[in-house]
Amino acid sequence: MEPSFLYQEPAIFYRKALIIGDTHFGIEKRLSEKGISDSAFSERLMKMIGQLIEQTKADRLIIAGDVKDEITHLDDMTARVISELAEAAEVIIVKGNHDGEIEKCKAKIVEADGFAYGQLGICHGHSWPSEEVMACKWIVSAHQHPRLHFRDKSGKHHFENCWVIADADPEEIAKHYENFNKKSKLILMPAFNPLLGSDLQKDEHLGPILNNNLFKLNDALVFTVHGMLIGKLKDIE
Repeated sequence: MEPSFLYQEPAIFYRKALIIGDTHFGIEKRLSEKGISDSAFSERLMKMIGQLIEQTKADRLIIAGDVKDEITHLDDMTARVISELAEAAEVIIVKGNHDGEIEKCKAKIVEADGFAYGQLGICHGHSWPSEEVMACKWIVSAHQHPRLHFRDKSGKHHFENCWVIADADPEEIAKHYENFNKKSKLILMPAFNPLLGSDLQKDEHLGPILNNNLFKLNDALVFTVHGMLIGKLKDIE
């Protein structure tokens, strides 16, 4: 079974599981510090996820890290949101670099090196994936928040979150892993939180998977969340 990319959504559906990443619940605090007031942002995000669970009839919700925006402690907003989502589906969280104290949530917690779910290896991306993950056909990683930045003919700037799919580089992977899938593909997920995004061509904080060239990022295919193929990353200006 192949993973299904949900049309117009930064989400994957696979084996009765809805898979997302980088929700950053509780981001309201950071927005407030910048003079932006939106106390219901996380609530709206939660409702969007709930609707996708209902539409797909998912039994599980897998969040590939950075569930919350606060790095060190579990905020009340995140705790409440996860508790409510757990009433709709089993919640499985892969720990991200923002997920301190996430163990206090009403969810099953997986360490940052990830786990295998069928033929999907799911990790956050800020640390080395486990061998279990690297043995999978597809490796799903969050953390990068891939976003396209382009200008139209009038010179206006546009930003659009995107999917990035890259082939494995077996020679590079073999320097770090004894057992792995030579034909695996890396899926970089767009952040579910629409406020987040970064240019992969300029981002210097890519994590060990990409910093060590385990996958051929320059030749990676870039797709919009609408399913449109933009081209190879190296050809996008």
